This record gives sequence, C-alpha cells and structure tokens, in this order.
Amino acid sequence: MKHLRRVVENTCRKFSCDYVLLFGSQARGDRKDYSDIDLAVTFTGVRNHLSEASSLAFQLEESLGRKVDVLPLNIADSVIKYEVFSHGILLYCKDYARYLDDHVNAVDEYLDFQPRFERFYRKTLRELKDASSRG
Repeated sequence: MKHLRRVVENTCRKFSCDYVLLFGSQARGDRKDYSDIDLAVTFTGVRNHLSEASSLAFQLEESLGRKVDVLPLNIADSVIKYEVFSHGILLYCKDYARYLDDHVNAVDEYLDFQPRFERFYRKTLRELKDASSRG
C-alpha cells in the first residue's frame, strides 16, 4: 500500500487531481494476483474528464506494472460516488476541504434518492418474478 500511495502521489502531482480514492477489491482486501487497481479521482480545471482519466491510468500503469482503472468522480452517478466514499481509501489529497465537502454531498445525494432506488429495485424484482412465472 505504501508503494501504491507513493506512486499515486507522485503521478497526481503531474495531473489536475484534487484527491484519489482506492476502491474495489484492493480496498476491500480481497484482491487476487490478476486484480486491477480501481481508483476514483476528482479533477480540477479539466474539460475532458475521461481523457484526463485515461492519461492518468496510462501513467500509473507504466509506473506500477499492472492494470489501473481510473473513474473520474466529477462525472460519476450518485450510487457510484456513495460506494466509493463509503468504502474507499484516501490515497492522495491536495484539497481536503473539497474532499470532505464532496464526501458529505455524495452521502446526502444518495440518501435523498435511496427510497426511489429501493422502490425501483422492488418493482424490478416483482416484474422479473412475474415474467419467470409465466413461462
């Protein structure tokens, strides 16, 4: 983890990263030898978040010698943000105030929509059960 943190810090200083969170199997502690590294990043002053994420992933892969997926949190949906902030590990942070603000907003946004998510989920399950019982 120390090596990963050091590489992320050094690489992010060359990009417009505000903060980086490790998530997925690496953060949960159940990674396999073939597991990639999942990082969620918030960028500042970037027009094309996907292009910046791709460039950052390439640089990190070169330094780490393994596959890296970079998710730009700037354009992620509320469920993804909630999961990342709830279970992610902060590896790099240039703007801690923004990180805290984004974290609180992600949780608030998710909790605001949670009843709708649950209704949609239950409705979808009912429809699947109905469809499977018809043959």
